[in-house]
Amino acid sequence: MPKELTTTQKGRCGELLAQYMLLKHGIESAHLTTDTGIDLVAYPRNDWPKDRPVTIQVKTSSHRGKGKEEKWVAWTLPDDCPANYVCVVDLERNKLWFFTLADFKANAMHAGKGQLNLWWPPPEDDYDNAPRHEKDFLAYEGDKGICKAFGST
Repeated sequence: MPKELTTTQKGRCGELLAQYMLLKHGIESAHLTTDTGIDLVAYPRNDWPKDRPVTIQVKTSSHRGKGKEEKWVAWTLPDDCPANYVCVVDLERNKLWFFTLADFKANAMHAGKGQLNLWWPPPEDDYDNAPRHEKDFLAYEGDKGICKAFGST
């Protein structure tokens, strides 16, 4: 990244990447300005009921740690997240994954104090004994994840 961004700017970048990917699939979305645990409201097309919006929580992360077997990308979500979907973004690689809230919760680990944590090492720093690997989540990645979450678009 050319300049160090603030946490708010990183989060907004993740939301914009999610909106861009949704729009590529013809799914209109709008950013919410209030901090209620919902970042985007979207209106999927195809067989989705036109009068029924869905809510999305976007979590953006950068790579953390220093050496091999110490690097990871992680996203934390409150147990009581009100959104229907969770989009996690790896900002350093401009990649994202779309999960239903139930799928996120099923794959995340409890981090204490009502928090869920989903993490894995980036592929270039992957190690065998990591509990999760990016390849475990290929069905949720980018276009495939949007199709899985919202039906074929």
